[in-house]
Amino acid sequence: MNDCKAKTWPSPALSPRQQQLLEAMACHLDDETSLVSLAADFEAQGDYPHAPHCYSRSILYRHPEGAEIMVARWDVGARTPTHGHPQYAFVMVLQGCLQMEHFTDTPNGLHLTETLVKHTGEHIYAAGREGCYDNAIHRVTALQPSLSLHIYSDDALKGICFD
Repeated sequence: MNDCKAKTWPSPALSPRQQQLLEAMACHLDDETSLVSLAADFEAQGDYPHAPHCYSRSILYRHPEGAEIMVARWDVGARTPTHGHPQYAFVMVLQGCLQMEHFTDTPNGLHLTETLVKHTGEHIYAAGREGCYDNAIHRVTALQPSLSLHIYSDDALKGICFD
């Protein structure tokens, strides 16, 4: 597997419908059911940059109060560092297959708690502590070339990196 640091890109042009969906997603961060429904309606149209042996981040929307929505394009074998997120984190696989390893931070270091494989249309949702950036500690690995939608309550790059 290839650990990598993604490059962030601006959003491709979005339709008014896509923009409305993104704004609605940012307003429903604490409601997993609404996020699943809204994300299912989102069509990932546009050109999302390819990052060989890695993944790219295209920021689609930033809410003035901090919420961030992005699409990640994954090359097969790309793997994130082990990291945490802000209070709310939602990831839906739009295309492909991603492995997600979840960890708990203990006094003796990180402990792997579960490994999930998510396919097209499947998601994860985590609600953690407000104002903290070590929620939902995980590492993501692309098992196939993939595209995923990420919705966070704040800038994802503020998340604590454990590697």
